Amino acid sequence: MIILRQLSVVALLITVFTFSCGGITARAQERRRNAPSSIARANGGPDSRLSGVFRIDPDASDKLYSVISGASSNLPFGEQQRFFIDLTVRLTPPDQLAVEKRGTSITIASSRAPRLSFEADGVWHRERVAGKQVVRTRAVFDGDQLLVSTFSNTREQFTVTFDPIDGGRRLRVTRRIFDEQLDQPVIIQSVYQKISEVARWDIYGRPEQTPTEVVVNRTDVGKVPASDAAAGEEARRLRDALAEWVAATNNRDIEKQLSYYAPRLKAFYLTRDVSLAAVRAEKQRIFARADVVDVQAQAPEIIFRDTGRTAIMRFRKRYLIESGMRKREGEVVQELHWNKTDRGWKILSERDVRVLR
Repeated sequence: MIILRQLSVVALLITVFTFSCGGITARAQERRRNAPSSIARANGGPDSRLSGVFRIDPDASDKLYSVISGASSNLPFGEQQRFFIDLTVRLTPPDQLAVEKRGTSITIASSRAPRLSFEADGVWHRERVAGKQVVRTRAVFDGDQLLVSTFSNTREQFTVTFDPIDGGRRLRVTRRIFDEQLDQPVIIQSVYQKISEVARWDIYGRPEQTPTEVVVNRTDVGKVPASDAAAGEEARRLRDALAEWVAATNNRDIEKQLSYYAPRLKAFYLTRDVSLAAVRAEKQRIFARADVVDVQAQAPEIIFRDTGRTAIMRFRKRYLIESGMRKREGEVVQELHWNKTDRGWKILSERDVRVLR
């Protein structure tokens, strides 16, 4: 049986952008500060093939759902569900990457993690993480290909490979994880298209708030400034829509639930560009198998953008799904993207951004 709390540490590391611990970053920055001028000159400007901003190509990338389903299919049902949810959240690839290579010096960021710098010096470095766990990490170049390998004292192993292809116009990122209790490694391959020759570090996280973006927290009801009164009213409408959407889920009322969706979704968990028919089929599959569906949502945080025409909603969601003797339960942070239409607010994207338990 997979020991999930051990595996989750490795899964966290192999999200590509947290594979290098703070100590590695600090050492790399210290070496650059103390490097002789000859080394600095050797590093020179950015190397063009691996440097730039890259956007994911979903059609050319592995389907995460299929890969993880296959890897977890031999586990007991209870462990299978936890394994699946844990890895899908951690291994969902970011939409964008920014990479800058100067000789053996690497700086990388993504839309999911901030900028990180390290040296691909081919030397094994020891780090202590999560208390007693010791991790050995090495980054090295093989031609244009960057390979990062990590081994832990709990016997998990993983590698991350960054491989510029098509003359540097695309970037292939391959993540491989192996645990001694897995029958075979889990391998996820993502392909990115270069959209800029120059790395930009502003792709991480939310864009800076502008006068057209208003954040309304669950404690802000009745406290928004007069100039943002419209946003306060729309926030109340969105909260009502969320409550009705959750109630429809618990009542297994598919028609009512689907009335809150746009005709086509930009993202639906691990898939992109999803039709409403596909969402219906998935909801019907879940409801048909379940004897009990119990979903509870806490009051959400809402971020308005595009002069109030779109909104990002995040909230803690607890769920319980029972089917015969089988039971799935847990808690996640869920994110819904909404779009304001003539027929009210409609969901454009639905996904879990963090597994809490």
